[in-house]
Amino acid sequence: MMEDFRHVYIRLCKDHHIDPQDCILEKLKSFELHGSKSKAVLDLSTNSLTPKTCAVLGKVLATDRTFVEIKFSDCMLTEEAIQGLAQGLAYNSFCRKLDLKGNNIRGAGTEALGKMLRHNKSLVSLCLEWNGMGMLDSSFSVFCDGVGSSTSLRALDLRNNQISHDSVAELATSLKRNVHLRALDLRWNNCGLLGGRALLEMLQANKTLSRLELAGNNVPSDITKSIDAAVSGNADRQAIVDENLKRTQTMAKHIRDLEFDKKLQINDLMSAIDQKDEILRKSHRVSTQQIGNLQVALDERKGAFNSMAAKLSMAETELALSEQKVNEFSSTVNRFKAEMQEMAVNHSNEFRREKEDRANEEIKYLREISEAQDKNGQLQNKVEDLERKCRHQQEQIYELKEQVTHLQSELTLKGSQFDERITQEKLRQKEAMRDLEQYKQKDMNRMKQESEEMERILRDRISKMESQRLDMEEEISRLKAANMADKLNAEEQTSSLKHRLKSEEEQRHVQLEEKIRVLQTSKDELQSHCNQQTASLTQLQHKNSNLQLELENMKRQMDEMAQEVSEKNSYTMSEVGKVKVELNKSQAKLEQERSTQAELREKLSTVDSQMSEQLLKHRQAMEEKEKEIVTLQEKMKGRDLELVRMREEESQRVQILQSAILNYVGSNRGSSPR
Repeated sequence: MMEDFRHVYIRLCKDHHIDPQDCILEKLKSFELHGSKSKAVLDLSTNSLTPKTCAVLGKVLATDRTFVEIKFSDCMLTEEAIQGLAQGLAYNSFCRKLDLKGNNIRGAGTEALGKMLRHNKSLVSLCLEWNGMGMLDSSFSVFCDGVGSSTSLRALDLRNNQISHDSVAELATSLKRNVHLRALDLRWNNCGLLGGRALLEMLQANKTLSRLELAGNNVPSDITKSIDAAVSGNADRQAIVDENLKRTQTMAKHIRDLEFDKKLQINDLMSAIDQKDEILRKSHRVSTQQIGNLQVALDERKGAFNSMAAKLSMAETELALSEQKVNEFSSTVNRFKAEMQEMAVNHSNEFRREKEDRANEEIKYLREISEAQDKNGQLQNKVEDLERKCRHQQEQIYELKEQVTHLQSELTLKGSQFDERITQEKLRQKEAMRDLEQYKQKDMNRMKQESEEMERILRDRISKMESQRLDMEEEISRLKAANMADKLNAEEQTSSLKHRLKSEEEQRHVQLEEKIRVLQTSKDELQSHCNQQTASLTQLQHKNSNLQLELENMKRQMDEMAQEVSEKNSYTMSEVGKVKVELNKSQAKLEQERSTQAELREKLSTVDSQMSEQLLKHRQAMEEKEKEIVTLQEKMKGRDLELVRMREEESQRVQILQSAILNYVGSNRGSSPR
């Protein structure tokens, strides 16, 4: 085979007027020297191959049935070379693995590989690591079309191919209609968030992809976890399907073997019965011949006795000879009886052994059926566990909804409390203003002396309030950033949202209480120094207006937080809807698996019915054979009775002849003296 490959390669090089490359010839010679162990792999890695040589190799590989694995890694092949190889490999029906690592494949080469995958029906593993296939979206879409149309490909390696999120989305749409690919490696590309979402959407439709590598693609952790969960579910489902398929195949094979063994046993039994029938027919034929011979001898003896009465001595000798023959015949008959008894005993022993074997086989079949029923019960228990988990998840979702509504009610209550407090503070401030106007005229002199000190104190407090306002704005910006980050973590958000909202509300409540306490202290101080504050009245009014602005800002912030909470609630509701859809899909799949299990049970019941029918047929056949054996034994008994009767008749005839001879001799002796 290897020599034929080399001759075809050299001949095609001559036809195309090119020189065969030395590296290829040396590699083929080394394969021929190593023997059959290295014939399965053609390794041309790290060799510089020209486009014409690759075109010739493609034509040779189109009809080749020698190499199971072909390697062209790190050859830096041009687009023309890739096209030549792809045109030949499209019609190869023997190669299972192809390695094109590190060849800078892009553009036309990518399209050629896509067309090759559309036509090739034997390639199982394809390695395309360290290439640039994702640089052109149009070429990569052709390749994706080929991947979607392939029915033999099981593993695809696309590491380090500069694949963008658009290309990944195209690949995901093509994989939705591919139900044969098991492993896909997309490490160190540029999938991003959109590509991860496209792959996650693809996994909802594709249930055969059981291994997907996405390291180094800037995919968020929550999407990566969802993809890993979907891939692990596909792997478990595929393992269950493979195990059920193996079990059904083994059961079918075992049933076929049992049927074949039964046919062989029945044929052996029929042949043994035919042999015994033939032996019985031969023995019957021999016995009839011997009886006919005895009858002829007796007739001859009668004639001899009637014609030669005087020759008594000869008759006596003939009588002795006949007695010897009768004894021999009786001995042969006894021997035949013993042989028939031995045959009957052997046949009964064989029949008993066959009954025992059939009983053991029935016990074995019953045990296998019970094991299959136990396995079906285990699968049903697994289905019930999954349903129980689904119900538990639904209960958790309902609890989360109740908690969200409870938090919303708490927020509304706290907002109403804050509004009431603000109105109370306004009323208190109005009362303070009235008191200030009453005591204004009395304390003008003292206010002039302490106004400067109060201005300094108030300025310090205003600076503190501004620093607090800046801290609040920074905290609000930080919370907004945290909320934007938490939108991508929907599952973790529901658990952390309650604690964070509670802590934030407690902090805000504490801060508002501190502000109210500060206001109360400032009001007390103002009441204590109201007699000394005539010049600072305008400043206090300005401060009051600033506080009102701050309160309005706080209200606006509360409104923004309420909007964010509503957005989060809507997002959680959408996520809950998605989870419900996924649960419905999983339930539909479980129902499909139940239907397959029901079909398997029906098949087992049909097989059991067939086995019972075969056992009934076999038992009927055995009963018929037993009846035939009984009839044969009765025939043998009848023949034994006939032989006994013939012996008695022969002895009676001999006695009659003896008496006749004696009478004849006595009459001759009585007449002789006369």
